[in-house]
Amino acid sequence: MATLNLQNITKSFGAAHVLHGIDLAIKDKEFIVFVGPSGCGKSTLLRIIAGLEAATAGQILIDGVDVSDAAPVDRGISMVFQSYALYPHLSIYENIAFPLRVQSLPETEVKAKVGKAAEILKLTDKLALKPGQLSGGQRQRVAIGRSIVRSPKIFLFDEPLSNLDAALRGDMRVELSQLHRELSATMVYVTHDQIEAMTMAHRIVVLNKGRIEQFGTPMELYHHPATKFVATFIGQPNMNLVQASVLGTTNGLTVEFSGGQRMTLPVDCTTATVGSLVDVGIRPENLMLGDGLSMTVRVVERLGGVAMTYGDMPDGTRICAALPGDTPVAEGAVVGLGLNVADAHVFDASGAVMRRLNAPTLVV
Repeated sequence: MATLNLQNITKSFGAAHVLHGIDLAIKDKEFIVFVGPSGCGKSTLLRIIAGLEAATAGQILIDGVDVSDAAPVDRGISMVFQSYALYPHLSIYENIAFPLRVQSLPETEVKAKVGKAAEILKLTDKLALKPGQLSGGQRQRVAIGRSIVRSPKIFLFDEPLSNLDAALRGDMRVELSQLHRELSATMVYVTHDQIEAMTMAHRIVVLNKGRIEQFGTPMELYHHPATKFVATFIGQPNMNLVQASVLGTTNGLTVEFSGGQRMTLPVDCTTATVGSLVDVGIRPENLMLGDGLSMTVRVVERLGGVAMTYGDMPDGTRICAALPGDTPVAEGAVVGLGLNVADAHVFDASGAVMRRLNAPTLVV
């Protein structure tokens, strides 16, 4: 397949600056996911890679070759869109074969390529049908098959699962991950769904306002977010942020919360100053009933194995705890929440993280 390098990519639409100096190196056979909120520039960046949009400045290199000015067809890429864009009057066979017909390939080669793609995607028994006779997931597989037969260097996916229901999205995530392994392909995938990003990606690009906030493995972003934005974007449910004041910086960061609770957190606090305010980030799954923070329970969602417990701290700060499903908590009750201080994240006034000293060792 191929490597992909983006060098100082910028994009402006008149006075509106959408992308700001994007630098990115994607390895051969990696599955990379662009994730971020709506309007962060992820789809624009994908379209620039595909050649459907021209970058204002910067270079795009595929296998070390500058393709910045090359037409989409000459870049060796294939793109799967959110819309299936299938021809309703053509059979599944002819929909998959369409790009090969455009190239005027011999029928024997067309048959072989379509047959192989159909086998990979489990569509062999559907080739005589029309798109209207298939489910949404099957139609998306047909669109992927149309990309496979082109034997591209790089596959690009622009939110391909967003039109599917939740159960089918889960199934298709598994299928796409398996497809990546079978094809040993370089894939770049855009989504706003961080669950898709966490479950499929080798590495994730978190974009915010046209800039890369962080680029790393899913667990690197989960355990070592570089900024408050990444910390609150990655993880489901979102990380809790509780403001605290700094009391001391000896042997860890000692903080006091608005309710008077104090904790000493094992983080690199060389940049902290006594009296300053910080945000302490606590993931819901790291909270348990115990001494520490206080919460008045507003809502309990029992999902079987977990009870998502939402409430308010004394100062009105909203907080969520993912407790065991049978935990005896009731709406309106005041409960104490404890945590292992090694699990806490701390962010300064600029949103930058203070490095955790006892974070889990990452497994590559």
